[in-house]
Amino acid sequence: MFPRDALASRSALGTASSAGAAQRWTSSPSHLGRLAPRALGLIVLGIGLASCGVPDRSPNIVLISIDSLRADRLGIYGADRDTSPAIDALAAEGALFETAVAPSPWTLASHVTLFTGMPISTHRVSAPDKKLDSARRPLAQHLAELGYKTAAFVSAPFLDRAYGVDRGFETYVNFQGVDTEAFPPTPAAHQRSHRDRSASEVVDAALAWMKNDAAGPQPWFLFVHIWDVHFDYDPPAPYDSMFDPDYTGNLDARFLNHNPAVHAGMSTRDLNHIRALYDGEIRWVDSQLDRLFVALRQRERSEPILISLVADHGEEFYEHGNKSHFKTLFDESLRVPWIVRYPGVVEPGIRIGGVAGLEDVAPTLIGLAGLAPLAEASGHNLEGPLKTGGKATRPQLLHFGLQRGLRGPDWKVTYRTDTKEALHYDLNLDPLEQAPKPAAEAAPKRLARLLNRLNKAYSTGETLHWDAPSELDLDPSTSERLRDLGYIE
Repeated sequence: MFPRDALASRSALGTASSAGAAQRWTSSPSHLGRLAPRALGLIVLGIGLASCGVPDRSPNIVLISIDSLRADRLGIYGADRDTSPAIDALAAEGALFETAVAPSPWTLASHVTLFTGMPISTHRVSAPDKKLDSARRPLAQHLAELGYKTAAFVSAPFLDRAYGVDRGFETYVNFQGVDTEAFPPTPAAHQRSHRDRSASEVVDAALAWMKNDAAGPQPWFLFVHIWDVHFDYDPPAPYDSMFDPDYTGNLDARFLNHNPAVHAGMSTRDLNHIRALYDGEIRWVDSQLDRLFVALRQRERSEPILISLVADHGEEFYEHGNKSHFKTLFDESLRVPWIVRYPGVVEPGIRIGGVAGLEDVAPTLIGLAGLAPLAEASGHNLEGPLKTGGKATRPQLLHFGLQRGLRGPDWKVTYRTDTKEALHYDLNLDPLEQAPKPAAEAAPKRLARLLNRLNKAYSTGETLHWDAPSELDLDPSTSERLRDLGYIE
């Protein structure tokens, strides 16, 4: 069974029209500045709080990660549906990174980068049979050593304790409802995990911990991970029909990754229904996070709170012939939101251009909190742009399987380590990434920059102390199950 350390049991804690594969949901420039009505109202609250001045004590830190959430499906990033009123309001009260990218299109690798501030080529957790080395000091451990109380409430197979991602958390609760005697789960149990609906339980647990265990003068760090947006797309009523009430077909999004009815040649009408269910999941999650945001706003009347919201990767809807994720380095899999709210320090309404990434999150939160830096992190502290506006200037490293990449503000270079094929995408002229050119001809300096960054990341890893090999100790049957699930070859 998945390990599940908990302060209490669940009961005690209480209660997206496509014309083909090339078309994607896009955010037009006219939408980028649009705020939800509630967000426009709540910006006044942010201004009022900002006038209180810089907090005189270390802030509490809340880091929220929403699994599989594409940035362009949020209102604040230009979505054409009202999917995210609470998240939009949070962004209106703080700062928004206009282009933020995950380093990889899957949960574990992205979260290890989120927690360590390291690229994947350095921390080496690049596949589902690898774990975070015990010599690494991730964000929670760093904060605990600085005197923070720490807790995490998560819901994902790849955030299981076996991967070492719980390091530094005094309280670590995984609400993934997988009932299995071995790790990782069997394919059948894995399918069941995709139908989990746990946002309400995760938020209930976070609220209970804040009330019962985060009292007193000691600052605290709370990590909240929400799984529900991840396929299968099966939101509860009324969110299951909210964005497609007229659908009369019989297709649903259960067993999505293995459902033969969900394929690249499916009808536009059915594909739109799948997208509407995905958007319904976002709105459901937004409704649950709203409860957390309300409690945090009330609490910050007496203590400073720094909130950051991100996603670990996006989701594909046949823009390049694929569904779900864990496949490519295209933007639909990598563009994620990044919102930072810190009244009195980060002025509300700031929009930060350039390109940022999950590698920058931990160094930035630590910088904003005025704490000692995370020693091994190579991500940038973007405290400056958050306080004064401006741009994030460093391109972001990408890594998945045999694919590597470098994402700039309006360009991307990709490279395959097996074939040495290198491609360049001009995202101003080709925002859908349909017409790449050979990078050696179109952008040799950018290709060289990618290769240099990769070499540096690998070299940095070689200089670090490692306590043990990064591979999980998998028996043959477990390895076979990982292969059955499509996670290792």
